[in-house]
Amino acid sequence: MIGDTEPAGGTMSMVLSLMMLGVTLTHAPGAAVAAASKVPSDAEARTAIRAELRRIPGSDIEHDFRPLQVHVADLDGDGIAEIIHIYSSTYTGGTFEQSNELVVMTTLSEGDRRGQVPHPGANAIDDSDMAAIRAAGYATDAEEHVPGRLDALQVVGGSIIVRFTAAAGSTFCFEEDRARAKLEDCPTPGAHVWRFAWRPGQLQRIR
Repeated sequence: MIGDTEPAGGTMSMVLSLMMLGVTLTHAPGAAVAAASKVPSDAEARTAIRAELRRIPGSDIEHDFRPLQVHVADLDGDGIAEIIHIYSSTYTGGTFEQSNELVVMTTLSEGDRRGQVPHPGANAIDDSDMAAIRAAGYATDAEEHVPGRLDALQVVGGSIIVRFTAAAGSTFCFEEDRARAKLEDCPTPGAHVWRFAWRPGQLQRIR
């Protein structure tokens, strides 16, 4: 009936009000926390890792950077999952240690510099790479070198456990370079178990 029909202006006003309400909810702090609280699947975690590794410049000496093992866990109990992985590479030999890095990735916050290029629009590849990182929602927070062949990566509670095998002359650890740089000596040949604790911005080995 005509008498039951709302004026067009009233309908439009209601639509606009609902749209504004949706925008408000989307940008509310609770909405951001809910989005960050989502635990990424293994496939989503690997997509985020690939987006990060794509940023490493390769060469004929070292290329094909790839994750060896991947875990998703809430390390600090704040309800937001971290991505933990170790990546390595194809290495043909050089004067530097082969990549073999334990990495903790955390969620990107709005405007996070880890997902931004210094000069947007200056380089199409940089723009595309960073867009992929932002879409994945995660970026590297902290990393530590593992000086041996990875055997296993575990996450137990809030601790990260890395099992690896060290070998004399390994491409993962150059004794002379470490001595010159006054870094920790290469581990003795054989099996090792290293434990790490993570806090934002830092991976610390538990001795």
